[in-house]
Amino acid sequence: MTSGIRLPAGLVPALGAAVSVQIATAAWGIAQQTATGMGVLLAGLVVFAVVAAVALRLFRGVNGARVDGLASQVVLGTGPLATGAYMGALACATWAAFEAAWWITVVAAVAGGAGYALGVRRWWDAYVADPVTHARGSSPRMLAALVLVAGLGLVVLLVLA
Repeated sequence: MTSGIRLPAGLVPALGAAVSVQIATAAWGIAQQTATGMGVLLAGLVVFAVVAAVALRLFRGVNGARVDGLASQVVLGTGPLATGAYMGALACATWAAFEAAWWITVVAAVAGGAGYALGVRRWWDAYVADPVTHARGSSPRMLAALVLVAGLGLVVLLVLA
């Protein structure tokens, strides 16, 4: 059955680009430590959320089915390579933004998006080869709880800024 499913064209690069935008806007927003900076950070999150929602909808439209783990492993990048690339790039980009080294911020954001996309692609290839082993994703309730905690944290940052 897995041999017939496929990722929609452009999904992996779109997620990588959205992550790059999100990393860059987050780094800039955190470094500014202002309400405007938090607004820019939020705008980057919105870009990512829109791309993620469209990606899931396109996948369902192309395949007519859902895949366990797709939302967490592919869209939210909870696999080790995607997570590591994201965290490393966000740390580097944020440091660079505090130092006003904007070109490093941009390079780190692009590298983070590329690493994220590579992690997504590797997970997908592993899933297609062995779906039983790789189908485990975070539960929708756990993902909703994490989004809620992150949203509350953002509200606290906006209030304190």
